[in-house]
Amino acid sequence: MTASTAPSEPVPVLKWRWIAVTAVAVAAVTGVLLWLFLAWSPRPDAPVRIDAVKTAFGVGAGAGGVFALWLATRRQRTLELQLAETTRVASVTERDLEERRVTELYTKAVEQLGSDKAPVRLGGLYALERLGQDNPKQRQTIVNVWCAYLRMPFKAPVVGLKGTAARDLEDDPEESELLVRLAVQELLKTHLSHDAAGYWPGMSIDLQRATLVDFRLSGCTLAAADFSRARFIGQLHICGTRFTRQAGFYGTEFRDIVNFDRSVFEEGAFFSRAHFTSNVRFTRIRSGGRFEFSRTVFVEGADFDGGEHQELDLTDAQFPEAG
Repeated sequence: MTASTAPSEPVPVLKWRWIAVTAVAVAAVTGVLLWLFLAWSPRPDAPVRIDAVKTAFGVGAGAGGVFALWLATRRQRTLELQLAETTRVASVTERDLEERRVTELYTKAVEQLGSDKAPVRLGGLYALERLGQDNPKQRQTIVNVWCAYLRMPFKAPVVGLKGTAARDLEDDPEESELLVRLAVQELLKTHLSHDAAGYWPGMSIDLQRATLVDFRLSGCTLAAADFSRARFIGQLHICGTRFTRQAGFYGTEFRDIVNFDRSVFEEGAFFSRAHFTSNVRFTRIRSGGRFEFSRTVFVEGADFDGGEHQELDLTDAQFPEAG
């Protein structure tokens, strides 16, 4: 975006001077003509003639004064328009420079995410975070980039980062990538947590088909959320989280303990064809819409205790024997 030029050039001051001289000359000529008229009048009394001349020159001087005042006002208005236009152009130029700087920082950070070195990728993540903190309009775009990174193909570990798992990862070639992904997940939680200082309100996340390890999204507030066909490896905790729009878990695979305790689904959620391989808690949840569990598999147990789960539609849920 480029700054536009001034709409028109102001009238030169020299032109206004000529107009002023013309006005004074007209007033003077008027006075002379009035004097000549009185000189040829049938009553050439000196006092009357003198008063007439004084009146003529007074009228001329008054006309010149009025015109001079109008000219000064016009010049002041012209200067104000020039100043306003200069300020507008400067503001547009500054905005263009800021947008260009933001674009350059964003582009550089995204390029870092494509590096084959984990520290460089981490640097790109935190550069995007800093950019989002300073530019609220860019936050949803940055969240989209983080989600897109998590949707990239990833060979996840068999277990999460607990107990001996951390030692097992020391010889895992995917360790560095896992650490980067954990950092992305932590950034999402940090800026979706409604009690955090860095909360980004109104964000939506799209993690369809993503592989998520030891995912935590407790105490958060977000708009739309789609985890359809995602894989949750390790425990999943989404406790006390508010979804202001419908949440999607269609065909999602949950490989460990799942906890949705005290979460709020304002427009409901659907877990159709989801697969739970361990215990899951849907206790003390609230919902303004329906929960769909058609053809959902619970390998072990599902806890819907609490009294607010009556809205859950479990007519088609399957509870095979743990084996």
